[in-house]
Amino acid sequence: MVLAGVDGTDSGRAALLAAAGEAAADGSRLVALHVRRSPLPMEYLAWEAHAFGAQWRDELELEAWLQCTVILGDLAVDWEYAVADGSPVEALCSCALARSARTVYVGARIRSGWGARLHRCPADELQRRCPCTVRVVRFRTTPRD
Repeated sequence: MVLAGVDGTDSGRAALLAAAGEAAADGSRLVALHVRRSPLPMEYLAWEAHAFGAQWRDELELEAWLQCTVILGDLAVDWEYAVADGSPVEALCSCALARSARTVYVGARIRSGWGARLHRCPADELQRRCPCTVRVVRFRTTPRD
């Protein structure tokens, strides 16, 4: 089984395509996992904005599902869309362990300058903690100069 983390972003789509290629090559099942990040404790204090946050999470989940159906709909791949709550690293590790995944694919944007220093990429932590092979698909969001 091949697992792909999908989140509705360009890097998530790139990871899904790479995972679909591996799954199609050997007839493996593909699980596209979308992780709904639970609100942090301090986010509960902004109760007026909580409804907007919930709506935003719902829209991200729908966007990820739509991308899966569009990308995987015409491919000869046995696939499933799944949703989990929590942190992406924990959810992907748990799913990989529970389903005996061979490979986990995740996307990561290529950042430079301060963006690379300030952003803590979950893909790096996933590579350290996951019980199986993790393939990080790097995606450049802006064209090179």
